[in-house]
Amino acid sequence: MGTTVIPDQGSTAGGTTVTLTGHHLANATAVRFGTAQAVITANTATSATVTTPAGSGAVPVTVTTAGGTGTLGHFYYVPAPALSGINPAAGPVAGSDDEIVLTGRHLAGAIDVYFGTTRAVIQTVSDNQVTVRAAGAPAPGGTAVTVITAGGSAGGLSYTYLDPSTVTGVSPDSGPTTGGTEVTITGTGLAGTEQVTFNGIPAAFTVVSDSTLTATTPPSGAAGPVGVTVTGPGGAPAGTFTYVSEPDI
Repeated sequence: MGTTVIPDQGSTAGGTTVTLTGHHLANATAVRFGTAQAVITANTATSATVTTPAGSGAVPVTVTTAGGTGTLGHFYYVPAPALSGINPAAGPVAGSDDEIVLTGRHLAGAIDVYFGTTRAVIQTVSDNQVTVRAAGAPAPGGTAVTVITAGGSAGGLSYTYLDPSTVTGVSPDSGPTTGGTEVTITGTGLAGTEQVTFNGIPAAFTVVSDSTLTATTPPSGAAGPVGVTVTGPGGAPAGTFTYVSEPDI
């Protein structure tokens, strides 16, 4: 069996529990991470468990016994992570496969991301960004976001779970194929609306309240009913609008 340092990385503030394995380690009098001495909490002939001191960078790990001092490996001090942004900051209570981007610093090597007490699925990780997919929540509302790395945990951001949006009315529900009809769309959960489309064509819109928004119909190449889709963080509810041909003169 060779020598090991497990885990081989931890917070610059110290306090990481590390198990060292090797040979002839009984009655160790000192374990040092670089020049700083660790606290020995358990010791046998083949292992020693210690609590790391504060430090920085990569340092050798040495054990001193009556027989001398030996190097068992290296330990890498990791700076504490910090979060600065989340986008989007809201989504459906059922969860979503859409990518959520967390930005900050010292995020490389992220071990876990939690939305409240629920673990999110990590997709990609870099030093200044982590992308995740949010699992569902038991109820709508805000929840704390936490990122855990070997250097510690970072919080300070929140994610809001929303009930699914609904559309209960489109008024007027018909207008000319030339577009330009001012339409009032009513429903629930509309405050976070990101896009309104008529038959897939984006329309100019204004959010009036969580239950009302107005939109201007775009032109249509043909008469007939089309789907009206209101897209927001709570989902994409739909209604119907009918385009009517103008009479020939």
